[in-house]
Amino acid sequence: MKCTKSFALIASILLCLAAFASSSFAANPLVNPRGLAVDAKGNLWVANKQGGNAGIGNILAFGPAYKQLTSRTIVNAILDPTGVAFDSQGNLWVANSYSYQTGNGYIAEFTNGVFNSVATITNGVVQPSALTIDGLDNIWVLNANNNAPNITVYASTTAYSTPATLVQTITPAPPVNGITVAQANVLSFGSNGNIYVTPAVPALISGAVDTNSYPAYDGVALTTAAGIEYVATADGSVYAVINASPTKLFQVSFTPAGIAVDNVRGRVYLSSGSGNSIAVYSKTGNLLHTIN
Repeated sequence: MKCTKSFALIASILLCLAAFASSSFAANPLVNPRGLAVDAKGNLWVANKQGGNAGIGNILAFGPAYKQLTSRTIVNAILDPTGVAFDSQGNLWVANSYSYQTGNGYIAEFTNGVFNSVATITNGVVQPSALTIDGLDNIWVLNANNNAPNITVYASTTAYSTPATLVQTITPAPPVNGITVAQANVLSFGSNGNIYVTPAVPALISGAVDTNSYPAYDGVALTTAAGIEYVATADGSVYAVINASPTKLFQVSFTPAGIAVDNVRGRVYLSSGSGNSIAVYSKTGNLLHTIN
């Protein structure tokens, strides 16, 4: 009898350990997370660049309590995603930096999580690394093509029965490493650490931030919240830019690959591509949580 009870106890302990291991050491769904966006409900959406099967990317969503919303994972029409943004209708737009068919990238649109092939943008898109959407639902795309980096602008996307049309191409001093739109300002960044303001002829804000902050291609991220541009640079600095004037908010110990701000909850989300994680900070720089 004692022996039977001992075996039962051991079996119970092993089951508990197995349950603990499965819940505590689950595989990290984040693999090279890049662009971030927060929707109207406070959910965080992630361009998970290599998180899908065979290294193909996917789009993940996390609720305000940091729990992954697995039912909202997007895998259809996703390949090498680098940027995400929402329009005023709540539709999600994704920058895919590569296509097996053409070698060029494309912009995919999802209505309620369902791929909308009509609204997908391929004209004028070469290697999109970031995108943002202004108050008129125009889409601004950063093409990080090493040969001719530029910013392409597409007409208002509210009429989904017809493809978005290319209306403007802006060529700032190459290479550029991020884009955001707030009010009348469109900010992009050069590898020399300067901020460029468009549209019209890109005007240089000289010496805006540390000139050693920017790598040649990646690692600089921007987002907009409540009319303020938030900037994360390659040296781990986080800035708020108001009226084209940057103020440093805080410093992190990694190179941010994406940034998003939840004004309602006072959160700043920063993705670490090399760290396969997303750090959550307060606007004063206190680390609140790490998603991994």
